[in-house]
Amino acid sequence: MFFIPGGIPGGHQIPGRGPDEEGARTVPSPQVDTSRFYDLLGVTKDATPAEIKKAYHKQAMRLHPDKGGDPDDFKELQRAFEVLSDEELRKRYDHTGEEGLDDDVNGQDLFSHIFGKGTGRNKPSRPRTKDVVRPIWVTLDELYVGVNRKLPITRKVLDPSGETSKCDACDGKGVVIQVLRMGPIVRQVQQTCEKCGGKGYAPKMQSVREVLEVFVEKGSPNGHKITIHGKADEAVGCEPGDVVVVVREQDHPKFMRKEADLYYTLELSISEALTGFRLVMQHLDDRKLLIRSKPGEVLRPRHSGLILKAVKGAGMPIHQDPFNFGNLFLVVTLGFPEAMPEATGTALKQTLGIKETAGESHEDLEEVVCEDIDPLSSAKSSKKVTTQAYDEDDEEHHHGIECKHQ
Repeated sequence: MFFIPGGIPGGHQIPGRGPDEEGARTVPSPQVDTSRFYDLLGVTKDATPAEIKKAYHKQAMRLHPDKGGDPDDFKELQRAFEVLSDEELRKRYDHTGEEGLDDDVNGQDLFSHIFGKGTGRNKPSRPRTKDVVRPIWVTLDELYVGVNRKLPITRKVLDPSGETSKCDACDGKGVVIQVLRMGPIVRQVQQTCEKCGGKGYAPKMQSVREVLEVFVEKGSPNGHKITIHGKADEAVGCEPGDVVVVVREQDHPKFMRKEADLYYTLELSISEALTGFRLVMQHLDDRKLLIRSKPGEVLRPRHSGLILKAVKGAGMPIHQDPFNFGNLFLVVTLGFPEAMPEATGTALKQTLGIKETAGESHEDLEEVVCEDIDPLSSAKSSKKVTTQAYDEDDEEHHHGIECKHQ
């Protein structure tokens, strides 16, 4: 016999003794609130699952942080929907309130919970059907502001009539024979039919078409997954799996995205690089930005030959932190004129302070002019000339040998 100091906590009682028997110690539970979650969703306690879901979507559109709602209020709304949309959790909440949702200890495993043995939950979870993965393509403009998209799906659900038919996978036997080959050895193994669960019959199914509302949050990264619970195929004795929506980002003709940063390519003239530039750019949310360089700044190419400038905070909104933004990078290339009048070149030299070197003259200098020549064509041309020269030398050598034999 052993004793637990201080008795049994939390209103539990020692198994085997009723509440009126001598030695049973209980602590009366205070009155609990079982209405708060219903009030958060704006439904009554007898609301159907469909009404709860509809109310959640309506409140989510109003309280979502991207719509100006408070993040804590939105989390409370999600918690309420998570509980009331689950049949088992809803029953527990209606009986014990929020406190009962965190207390998974029952009388049978109380001692194992107290002494650290077991997890406090012995009830096995029900198997789930396979999740369905569906891509959804969105533009960069839509990812910048967030978007609601409709996703049509077709799934199999249990027929409301409850009719059954012979399982076609096991022919009504409830078991299937699987042949295993290991080299020359062949074995036949009898297994329970997965389709009917060994019952030999399967419920009648029907295909239904539904349209899911998918909210893609602003700043969602490419490959982001959005889970819609319980919308995969149904099966007897199984919880329906989830529909996992994968966000796919379409290429944009002007912007390139990397994480929360945006890259924009533009070409500037030499005069703009030297004296400054002004650029009017239409952003992804249709705002028009006037971008200019700092007064007196000269744009200098980097080692890569490109000029990289940035506008702080003009990139994509950061996912799940929509009030902060990445940066906008301008990838600048310089455009050179095809030709320049001599007078313009002379004036430019004077402006830039370039000294003339025309006063130098030496009789041993040979003056040459640069021109454009394709290096590949030049290499091929020189190779051809070299080959012809070798061919001529071979012909002269052969003629000399023939003269000797004469």
